[in-house]
Amino acid sequence: MKKINFKISLLAIVLIVFSSCKEEFLEEFPKGLVTGETLADEAGANLLLIGAYSLIDGVSQGGPGGAGEASATNWVWGDVPSDDMHRGDQTGGWSAINLIERYEVDPTNPWVEGLWKANFDGVARANDVLRVIRNAGEDIPADKANQIEAEARWLRAWYHFQLRSKIEKVPFITEDVIGREVPNDREIWDDIEADLQWGIDNNMDEVPSDVGRASRWAAKALKARVHLFQQEYSQAKPLLDDIINNGPFTLMDHFYDNHDEEKQNNAESIFEVQYTVNDGAGGGWNAGADHRTLFPRGADIGLCCAYSAPSFDLFNAFKVDANGLPFLDTFQNNLLTEDYGLLDVDPFTPTDELLDPRVDWTIARRGIPFFDWGPMSGGDWMLDQAGMGPFLNKKIMFYKRNFRDISIATPTWSAGMNGNNWRLFRLSHVMLWRAEVAVEENDLPTAMNLVNQIRLRAQDDIVMGKISNTTFGAGDPIVIDENAPAANYMLGLYTSFPDQDYARKAVRHETRLEFALEGMRFQDLVRWGIDGTTINSYLNSELANGRLNWIQGATYTAGQDDHWPIPQTQLDLQPGILTQDPNY
Repeated sequence: MKKINFKISLLAIVLIVFSSCKEEFLEEFPKGLVTGETLADEAGANLLLIGAYSLIDGVSQGGPGGAGEASATNWVWGDVPSDDMHRGDQTGGWSAINLIERYEVDPTNPWVEGLWKANFDGVARANDVLRVIRNAGEDIPADKANQIEAEARWLRAWYHFQLRSKIEKVPFITEDVIGREVPNDREIWDDIEADLQWGIDNNMDEVPSDVGRASRWAAKALKARVHLFQQEYSQAKPLLDDIINNGPFTLMDHFYDNHDEEKQNNAESIFEVQYTVNDGAGGGWNAGADHRTLFPRGADIGLCCAYSAPSFDLFNAFKVDANGLPFLDTFQNNLLTEDYGLLDVDPFTPTDELLDPRVDWTIARRGIPFFDWGPMSGGDWMLDQAGMGPFLNKKIMFYKRNFRDISIATPTWSAGMNGNNWRLFRLSHVMLWRAEVAVEENDLPTAMNLVNQIRLRAQDDIVMGKISNTTFGAGDPIVIDENAPAANYMLGLYTSFPDQDYARKAVRHETRLEFALEGMRFQDLVRWGIDGTTINSYLNSELANGRLNWIQGATYTAGQDDHWPIPQTQLDLQPGILTQDPNY
């Protein structure tokens, strides 16, 4: 099911009428008006369900989230405040995101407001589906009603999860309450779990009728993730084991297969946010409008806007020793050579240090092929290298051979909007979450085995094309040996996890490398309880020698900066109902 763009009148969304009045004049409706009665059948419920799905990317045309505040990619909330990514663009650019990266957010920040509004819009749409099912009664066959309800509950759980994983004081809104009257005075994790369990218990489809619908496996994956956020490892374990042992999923042959636009909805995928381009919807709203500002810019590519700049810290996390294993505690020592502060005409040779090959499928850096776009030539691919650093996000990008095919053919202000799905849950997630559970149970052989399966898959994922150029001026011919590796790669397997502390570090580091720039890192640091030490160590290393001037002076306070405030607009709209987090 590719995302369908359609509109239902505001009156139809807000005024779902469940009236049983018998007065004849009250049963006369204007022609064309959509009511609860006209939608109270299988077709109507499915139309509303599609509307609820359409916000899974966090964007609605003309509605909240249009800038990407609630993006399913979670790049603003999961990457930017973490040690993985900088906001990018020029110094002083997108100021509201700058404040997120500097941990200086207050309740008036428009990105917090967009996050809140877009996700609660999704909750409202899911609740509309549930009301219509109730109103329809036997007009919808029981098996169909159960499936529609399970998907609507999955979506309601997802939208609440998107909020609760970032904001501590969130109300849980059901179809039976008036949203503006629900206080945020209790924890909602159990409510999210209950919605997901309902689908699991009520025969939610394991193989959805349409690609893009949530399955019972997707319910189990999200429920396991919710348990991990609460350190409920024993409750996450059976869900993860079920997916690994009984689900129809297998690891793809190559690490990058999970980001390749030509391999969407593949054997590893449990749930993907579906995008389409060039589908007649107009404006690219069914495409990746939630991350259209993340692509490289510059003459070689000409997209917008390089807002996704991997950190020095992330680059160095891919260093390996002579056995191909990561430096779990010391990767911030002896930082790798990069081209920060250099022009494309200044001589530069990429580091020859040993690297995990996933680095060059994740991070775009000077002197390394950028898929089939040619070599990344340096700072000319970004607006302000001094303000963002020398790296770009490679996972978000598509191949040149698919330009104007997988990307939008008739560009809006952003030419890079693309139809490459976002893989929200996949088997590799589940395997490393299961490894995390194994560590906490001190089952170190299981943890090591799962980590090694992930590493083994990536061993041969070598980026080919050794570039000899040291400069990339306009007249410099590109000299490249297509038969040689682009860099000095090695990836080894663990032979032992000597103790629980080592195993825990190894699993967490593997999680970072495998899922870097996928919107998970910051929330992972918080749920692991290592956000304070990790981010302060990162800031000390990242900002050394005056780098990234606009972030200088940023400080992180654990227990306060690990979550975001209730938007002030919502407090003003619901005085006495919503209460602000005391940290704000």
